[in-house]
Amino acid sequence: MTFPFSPGSLLQNNWRSVLSLTVMAVLFCASTLKAQEPDSKKADDKKEKSRQAVESLLPKPVVVVNVASVERVLQDIDFIFELGERPEIAEIASASLANVNDLEGLDKNRNLGMELYLKTGLLPQPVFIPYFPVAKISDFLETFQALLPGMMNAEERLPREKDLYVIDAGNSAFYFRVEEKYAHQLHLRGGAETDLELFETHRFKDPAQQYQSLTAQYEVAVHLDLSSIPELMRTTFLGFFRTAIETQLQQRDGESQAAYELRKMSGKQNLENIEYFLNEGQQLTVGAHLDQEQKLGIVDMLIKARPNSDLARSMKNMPGQASYFSVVTARETLPLAASISTIMARRDRKTYLKYLTFFEKQLGEKLLSEEERLQQTNSVQQFFAPVKSQVDKGHLDAFVQLVSTPSKKFALIGGIKVAPSSNLPAALLDLINRIEKQSDNKARIFTNAETVQGIALHQLQPDTKSADDRQRRFLGGVPSLYVGADSEVIWFAMGTEIAVAALNEAIEQIHTATPEERKIQRTAPFQFEFHLKPWLQLFSEEEINASDNMRVLDGVFDSKNDLVLITTQPTETGIRSRFLFEEGYLKLLGVSIAKRFDQNQERRSRRNRDRERKRDDRPQPKP
Repeated sequence: MTFPFSPGSLLQNNWRSVLSLTVMAVLFCASTLKAQEPDSKKADDKKEKSRQAVESLLPKPVVVVNVASVERVLQDIDFIFELGERPEIAEIASASLANVNDLEGLDKNRNLGMELYLKTGLLPQPVFIPYFPVAKISDFLETFQALLPGMMNAEERLPREKDLYVIDAGNSAFYFRVEEKYAHQLHLRGGAETDLELFETHRFKDPAQQYQSLTAQYEVAVHLDLSSIPELMRTTFLGFFRTAIETQLQQRDGESQAAYELRKMSGKQNLENIEYFLNEGQQLTVGAHLDQEQKLGIVDMLIKARPNSDLARSMKNMPGQASYFSVVTARETLPLAASISTIMARRDRKTYLKYLTFFEKQLGEKLLSEEERLQQTNSVQQFFAPVKSQVDKGHLDAFVQLVSTPSKKFALIGGIKVAPSSNLPAALLDLINRIEKQSDNKARIFTNAETVQGIALHQLQPDTKSADDRQRRFLGGVPSLYVGADSEVIWFAMGTEIAVAALNEAIEQIHTATPEERKIQRTAPFQFEFHLKPWLQLFSEEEINASDNMRVLDGVFDSKNDLVLITTQPTETGIRSRFLFEEGYLKLLGVSIAKRFDQNQERRSRRNRDRERKRDDRPQPKP
């Protein structure tokens, strides 16, 4: 999980920043409270302005940042430091609440956060409205002022309106409206009276009910609601966005035609993907949750599609058929592994076919004569035909794994399923031979260098005589790329000769699997997993002890708590990508913050000792 703040800075301020992240991320400096009531002489004008203001603000927020509650966040902080075996730091955090008025006036058991509204018009204009659960408004405003004292300029004002409060801050002001036991806040700089009218007249919904689902599932969540944006506003925004992107897709000076075509194709695809999501998507949610019982950190990214849309149908059909590689993708505790077995949407098939056609053309122009390119049986065409046929069918099936060998070195292996073709092995061999004859070829190529399970592997070795330190440590020497094919799979491996043995083992496991073993489908349509402990085993005990960071990692992680797992699979209304972190990463967070806290404390103590020493060294006045 990545957070937009430094753990060290949190502790450096005695945890005041922790609370500002969760409670007061949107509370800024303030000074004096003033309750106000409406001016009776302007009542009629105010009603007309109110009507116009409501019409000028979209009824629903486009973006919401929701925090479950102060209490849940503090519980998670306690849990993190318990795992890090430093519970006393959590006690320091609790004690430091006295610096912010002990959060008096704030209901610590209800959700808080911020909403982003848009004004109506062709170009979206944002209005940020934080919301806070209030137990007692007067105490809450005192807490607000205690956050950053000394920056507020107190100033008396006449009463304005019931349940509307204002705190002056020099050339700006903070307005608070209380509804349903929630204080909604608007920060105005200068004389933006129009925004104040919008704020005064808008009917805010109860955040406790409105974001009940987010609060129940996640400690912190960011929610984007595309359905709240009017069609005209979205279309206008896309028009400006498309123009800006297309301007960047002009051919650059000195850019080759092939590079330009590839960049243009990629840019147009990115633009189409954004437009597709904005038109077909309904909601996007990113939420973080700490499961204390299972000792897991979870980050979810959920996309909800518009009902009956093309995106909804594509997501529903995504799982598709079983993976050809299911036997080996079910293996556990690998340093790194990724697999995909999914049915592609029709629009994605067309995109991938365009890329394949582009690369087929470029490779043909480089390796074949003009006469050979006109033949439908040339090796480039025979190599790409089964790949394109598989994409056209829509089933994308592939895997890649970083395998730890008995020698504690790594080897990268993988495979890509293609449509059956008896011509594929011979076509690949011909391409390798043609690449070897190219004048700009800098690799040493050995055709039929190895054989695994009856499959010929061709070796491409870089023109390097000795391995560097990283290559020796991770791969055991200078790595080679091995590539081969049978009638329905393109296989590859990278590493030393141990990579060939690892690939042979994987292919044998697939070929000899029983029907019952092939039914095992542990993986989601897309899955990525990472284990940290095998990486640490590449280093000697002396190397680990020589580094503070390595010692921390070695002490925190073992083979049962080092997994990062990313899965993508459909839900009832869309698709969910989940990032799961096992206990070791939560413990590492607690240990790292505690270590930074100790360093800051030591630095502060050193500065105090230096000041005392300088004071003692000053000459004393003569009596």
